[in-house]
Amino acid sequence: MILVFAILTVGCKESITNNMAFKQVDFVKKFPKSVTLKERTFVDIDVIGIRNFAIHDSLLIFSTIDDDGLWSFVSLNDYSILGNFLTIGEGPFQFLQPPSIATKGTLHTYDSLYAYIYDSQRGRLLKMNIDKSINDKALSISIVTDSIPPFLFNSVVIDSSQYLFKEASPDLTQQLRYLYHRNEKKTSEVLNVLNSAKIEMNEDINILSTITKAHNKNGKIVEMPIGLNHLNIYSLDGIFKKTVSVESKLNDINKIQQKSLGDRLYTFADLRLFDNYFGTLHINEKESIYQTNREKKPRILFFDYDGKPLIEINLEHHITSFDFDLNRGEMYTFDVHSDELYKYDIRQILQELR
Repeated sequence: MILVFAILTVGCKESITNNMAFKQVDFVKKFPKSVTLKERTFVDIDVIGIRNFAIHDSLLIFSTIDDDGLWSFVSLNDYSILGNFLTIGEGPFQFLQPPSIATKGTLHTYDSLYAYIYDSQRGRLLKMNIDKSINDKALSISIVTDSIPPFLFNSVVIDSSQYLFKEASPDLTQQLRYLYHRNEKKTSEVLNVLNSAKIEMNEDINILSTITKAHNKNGKIVEMPIGLNHLNIYSLDGIFKKTVSVESKLNDINKIQQKSLGDRLYTFADLRLFDNYFGTLHINEKESIYQTNREKKPRILFFDYDGKPLIEINLEHHITSFDFDLNRGEMYTFDVHSDELYKYDIRQILQELR
């Protein structure tokens, strides 16, 4: 592991027109610490069709395309498979398409570990009791609500009765955020700032797409666009709102639309929230190159919840998702294109992040 210390440079400017950003923008030119990870260990687990994964305590959860077990639960202690649950089908607790643990599932711990799962095809939210399912070797799941819109771009569980949704506008030129509580929609000033971003008719609405997650304790929302060069961090009450750009200038959505699809950048690919910091997987490569050759090596960028940059991890191989095993001080990475799962010793990095 190579440590490189760099000077941190952060500036503030007013946001420009049509960029899905707040007025306060921090431009991060360098991270205070940069780490290059080289040594890695291949992890061989007998799970078919992995697409992404998540780690909770000593549990490794895989999203797969295996019709007989869309989610596989594996022990990090010995890599034994604890259970395969969720199936494809027309039944009341089945899915028409595999749900992603990285983007369609939210883990919450109450009396047990639960996963809230958004069924985007049928417009419903389900609640799976993971601990009970594993212990009983039978799926324990219930429907929280079946009256939410299908095909939402984001579905974020704020608490047991309140959700943050993002759906397309009727003319497909905007992605509109709103709070959903007891079958009622409610927007706010902080959401409307981001909702104002707009594309032209018949353009690719994914220019506005994000991976969005909420911190269970501090209430902050983190939005990571997949085609823009910045992150948005805010509280739902609007007291805190900030945009953090990883380049010296914000992307202009109007200018992006002038480029061919292949020349547009695929900027970020994965978002993971931890207690005191969050990490984003930065790809930053043209779509045409990423889909064929993947020339740039990815990096994982870490910030605190005030948007302060902490550390960047540079990798020497391609990945599409990552997560931390905090108990053992290890980072796991997976690449859906090569179907390879690796782990790294990151104990030193975790000490820095703490």
